[in-house]
Amino acid sequence: MVFARLLTDKELQMLLQMQEFVREAHAVSDSHDYSHVFTVCRYTIEIAKNIEEKVDPFICFAGALLHDIGKTNRAFDHIHGLLGGTLAEEYLDGLQVNPKIRDAVARVVIRHTPTSKIPPVTTEERIVYDADTLDRLGLMGLLRGFVGKTGSMENILTKYMEKRKFDYAKLNFDYSRKLGDNLHHELLEFLLIIEDRLQSRMASIRHLFDQEGLVKTS
Repeated sequence: MVFARLLTDKELQMLLQMQEFVREAHAVSDSHDYSHVFTVCRYTIEIAKNIEEKVDPFICFAGALLHDIGKTNRAFDHIHGLLGGTLAEEYLDGLQVNPKIRDAVARVVIRHTPTSKIPPVTTEERIVYDADTLDRLGLMGLLRGFVGKTGSMENILTKYMEKRKFDYAKLNFDYSRKLGDNLHHELLEFLLIIEDRLQSRMASIRHLFDQEGLVKTS
């Protein structure tokens, strides 16, 4: 299944307008930038194309575009799904979106994150949940995971890997897990390089002296 129907011209124009609204909102954000939103949109399409369930394209794309609108201020990270749902409702009302569609999009925004404590139910909700989760996996997810973190690199990596195992286990679709496996493989290759560098940094100073010929041999 690709999508249950095509977007109407009006829906397309609303989504393009929505894109600019989201781009501007995230441009001044101290949290995610627009590249994350775009990546979630890309994963949304890829997942929708590879599952059997029928998918409403407007609900899916509007939800993907607006999913982190409540996260444009880091102070609300812990409730950004709930806050984002309210903001999405207000914004979609301004676009005069059908109330039934508006509410469906708002639920996608609310349920895209585990922090809302409300698991996704509809196909569109589960797709955007998975799409957002996938951007936390892999190499790019790791790089984002280092932003704002303090402590040793080893501890940051350990905590990151523990959280990503939890994220992977919560993916809703087989195809999402396939994408997650590919991202995990990419990450492991990178971590092998990091591990080698860390071991080199922690090597005995005697080895360093020997390597540089600074020790008198008897």
